Amino acid sequence: MYKEQIISFISSCRRLFSNLLIVSLLIFNVPAIAGWKIESADENKDIDSKVVANIEVHLIGLSFPENDYELVQFEKQLRSKITSAIRAFSYYQFSIEFKNFTKKSFDDDGVIIAIDLGAKLTLTSVTIALDEAAVKQAHFPIELKNILDSLKSMEGKTLEQSKYDGLKSRIQSFALIFGYFDFELEQSQVKVSLAQNKAEIHWKLNFGSRYRFGELSYTSENRGSALVESVKPYDENAFFDQQKISEFTQKIRQTSYYDNVLARANINAMSELDKERKTVPIEVLLTTKPRDTYQFGIGASTDSGPRVTANWKRPWVNLRGHSLSSEIYISAPKSNVALGYTIPMANPLNDFFKVQIGYQELDEEQRDTETYTVAAQRQWGAKNENDWDKIGFIRYEYENFVQGIDEEQTTQLLLPGITVNRVRKRGDLFIDWGDRQQFTIEGGSDKVISDINMVRVIARTKWIRTLGKHRLVIRGDAGAIVSNDFERVPSSLRFFVGGDQSVRGFGLNSVSEERIDELTGESELTGSRFLAVASTEYAYHVSNDWRAAVFVDAGSANNDFGKSPIYGLGVGAHWLSPIGTVRLYLARGFNDDSFNEGDRRTWRLHFSIGPGI
Repeated sequence: MYKEQIISFISSCRRLFSNLLIVSLLIFNVPAIAGWKIESADENKDIDSKVVANIEVHLIGLSFPENDYELVQFEKQLRSKITSAIRAFSYYQFSIEFKNFTKKSFDDDGVIIAIDLGAKLTLTSVTIALDEAAVKQAHFPIELKNILDSLKSMEGKTLEQSKYDGLKSRIQSFALIFGYFDFELEQSQVKVSLAQNKAEIHWKLNFGSRYRFGELSYTSENRGSALVESVKPYDENAFFDQQKISEFTQKIRQTSYYDNVLARANINAMSELDKERKTVPIEVLLTTKPRDTYQFGIGASTDSGPRVTANWKRPWVNLRGHSLSSEIYISAPKSNVALGYTIPMANPLNDFFKVQIGYQELDEEQRDTETYTVAAQRQWGAKNENDWDKIGFIRYEYENFVQGIDEEQTTQLLLPGITVNRVRKRGDLFIDWGDRQQFTIEGGSDKVISDINMVRVIARTKWIRTLGKHRLVIRGDAGAIVSNDFERVPSSLRFFVGGDQSVRGFGLNSVSEERIDELTGESELTGSRFLAVASTEYAYHVSNDWRAAVFVDAGSANNDFGKSPIYGLGVGAHWLSPIGTVRLYLARGFNDDSFNEGDRRTWRLHFSIGPGI
């Protein structure tokens, strides 16, 4: 079985290499190999350029005759290779004529190979004999059905040899992928009638039974086996699917407990009992991470400027998978440090309990804060793509802040709350389809530790959709704060707009409710009770690695919802780089009074790197 797979793989690689050479010859217009020239036997009819390129590929490396006595043998080799090259494109009614076929011609002007391709071969019938019982099973994969349907659809059309070879290779590969380990392609025959210029295909297949997932075992260490099995994406005794095994490997890696991970179906280890039960054992090879791991990173955006991050993690505090981690973030406007202890629950990827302490400094656009936090969080993760992550939390927050020219204030809050969140996406580095929904509500009472009564609600949404070369991104944010003493609401919790992820054309959090300083007559930002932001961006793929974009943003941070909005219009370029999507925008910011009074009218460059979801 494995021998057949290896042969199939090698054959596929050879076809791929040949196709690449053909494409190269066509694109770069590589001249004919010295020694001969290929032309159409009919002066009024051009020869298929793909056939010519394929002939050139087949003739690469062919040794030229040393003398005229070797010409007969050489002609046989030459004709055989040309025949193979032409028949690959389903031309069987061709004729080949060699002109000036002498040793001297090879050395001087070259031999002329005149070819008349004739008509292509027609596939008159496709016969597929198989075990109907297997195909009619509800669990028979649609992918295998599609391969058989594709083969049947070739009937009555010109025989495409490359397509036929591809289907033959895929049916064998996909049978293994979906657990048909007893599969046999007992007959795969193409009968050609040269006299009638037609062909018939005969396949005889035996799928046998579809195997199921068998017992899970560990070939090296089994530390944290309960954690591994909690992320298993299949049920034992479910029908085998290699894609689930690949997903299993990926999920184990994502737990961050292991350096090296490999999950695999061990066909060679099947016992007689496994064969009788039609189950395949699953093996997992694990290498746990060292006691401590460290990560360092740098980045930049127009909002934060240069930034540096550092992370430390101890993934194995104990065998139950408790972990300890810390992170440091440093940029011009914001710096923070946090230490967390995580306890995995049903699924270590998204179902856990976490305790965290942290400190943050913020210095931006008339806002200066120092915040100390202690928080406990319980996350119940989504089991399916369309489910929502649910996060319950309670956070103690002590903040010193100066907003505008106000005197320094201190507020402490005990904020229980809940967040529901869902992220769906296709792709990681480059996302062409996805959406994000998030809703958070939190609140505190002056009767329980908090200095004020406060409820804060914020909702965010973002949608990415792609159709061909067209890409549309729509996002929106809305928020509200209700409090008996808004002046004491911490500055870090108030609403502002402006920046890369808000309204472009303005600096980060540079716009909010304002008031006039009686001494200087200048306006100062106070932060706002309400937030409203909407954005639409259209991008077009101008090449494989570049997109051109246009956008319009609108937003308001005010004490009356939607009052005094600001707008951003602009153009941008996206580079799909090896490290992710790099975005550069030129934005024009203005408000309703800009064109009359020149109140707010700005130009600003925005730069960011990341998947954008």
